[in-house]
Amino acid sequence: MRTKVILAIAAVLMLIVGIAAIGSNMGFKISIPLTNGTNAFLSIPFYNSYTTAAELRNDINASIGSTAQVYNYNGTIWQRWAGGGVGQVNFAIAPGAGYQVLPAASGNWIVVGSHNPSLAVSFTNGTNAYVSVPYHTTCTNAALLRNEINAAIASTVQLYNYNGTIWQRWAGGGVGQVNFNLTAGSAVQVLPAGSGSWTPSHY
Repeated sequence: MRTKVILAIAAVLMLIVGIAAIGSNMGFKISIPLTNGTNAFLSIPFYNSYTTAAELRNDINASIGSTAQVYNYNGTIWQRWAGGGVGQVNFAIAPGAGYQVLPAASGNWIVVGSHNPSLAVSFTNGTNAYVSVPYHTTCTNAALLRNEINAAIASTVQLYNYNGTIWQRWAGGGVGQVNFNLTAGSAVQVLPAGSGSWTPSHY
C-alpha cells in the first residue's frame, strides 16, 4: 500500500512540473537542466548531502561533466566559489536557501534529498532572500506563493524569478508584473516588507 501511495505522489509531481521528479521513501530525485553560460537559481531539498559550496559544486561538476561557479547571497553581499582563489568563499549550505549557479557546459544536474516539514525559512524586512521552494509545494504560481508567505509573516513580499533571460516580478499585480509559474528545482528571490518566518506548505 505504501508503495502505491509513493508512486501516486511521484505521478502527481511529474504532472505538476516540467522536469523529471520522483518521490520515494528517501525523498526526491530530480533532474535539473543547466545551460552553458546561463545563470540558474537552484532550489535544493531541505535535507541534502551538501554542507559546503565545494561539495555542491563538485556534485554539479560531476553531473554535467564540466565546471560551474556557485554563488550565495548572505543578506549583505554575494559570495562566490569556483574551486578556490582570491576572494572566493567556500560558504556553508543552509537548508531552505537557494543558490545561483553559472555552468561552463550544458547538462542535467541530478540532485537527491528529502523534505524537512518543520523547517521555517526566516525573512528580514527589506533584505532579499533566495529561497528553495519544496518540489512538492502546493503553490503552483507566484501569486499563491506570495499569499502564503504574506500570511505567514503578516506583511507583504515581492517575488522575483529569473527565467534564463530576464527577471520576472510579482507583487500582487500591476504593469509589467508576471504571475510566473513555479518550477521544481528553481529558487525564488523574496523581498519582504516585514520580518518573520514561513513554513512552506506541501503535498
